Amino acid sequence: MTAIRLRRALVEEMFAHARAVAPEECCGLLGGRGAEASSVYQLRNVARARAVSYEAAPEELLDAQRRMRERVETLTAIYHSHPRPADPAPSASDVKLAFYPTAVYFIIGFDERGECALRAFRISERESRWERAEFDITG
Repeated sequence: MTAIRLRRALVEEMFAHARAVAPEECCGLLGGRGAEASSVYQLRNVARARAVSYEAAPEELLDAQRRMRERVETLTAIYHSHPRPADPAPSASDVKLAFYPTAVYFIIGFDERGECALRAFRISERESRWERAEFDITG
């Protein structure tokens, strides 16, 4: 599979979102064309246990999808944070709720100094498995 590409500014926007809501999990979408992400859509986490799970606010999710269509973008990736691990990986519930098999799933973790780490995954809810995905950060 082709590595997803995203600009440094998009990564910093996701990191800022994760820091702003920590110790709760953040969530959002990346829109773009093909393997090139071009927009971040921050979403409000409305899960009951936001410290260990995420659920995007339905009205914000629909609004983000509408804005993607207006910009002629498609869903490139889904992101959320795991505020505790420095080397985040999908949880069992992340795999169970991965309903977009063509999307890359980014997970943001924090090291002991509070620095963000970004990891990418391809997740198959149907097959109950995940694997690391390649990504490139540009300028």
